[in-house]
Amino acid sequence: MRNILLACGVGASSGFIAQKMRKAAEKKGLEVEIRAVSDTEILENIEGVGVLLIGPHLKHKFEEIQEEVSGYKVKAAIIDRKYYATLDGEAVLKTALDMMGE
Repeated sequence: MRNILLACGVGASSGFIAQKMRKAAEKKGLEVEIRAVSDTEILENIEGVGVLLIGPHLKHKFEEIQEEVSGYKVKAAIIDRKYYATLDGEAVLKTALDMMGE
């Protein structure tokens, strides 16, 4: 199963996006686990994750986060600001699937 983790400052915005991503995945018939956490909860939730997507407002922490998760074979990226601002779960899901090579 594909496992995607989203992270933002508190987990609220990423929670809304995760919910929309789950609906988009369900519509496409995809089996995907999508969770949202705050940036301080990433390490305790990273096990088994294939893709980690970070809210654009955490861009200044991205290198630090990448270092912290480097031993977990997870692909990490910053969510496109446009998709984040519009809560475009379908576009964010496509980004994650593309990162997984699907």
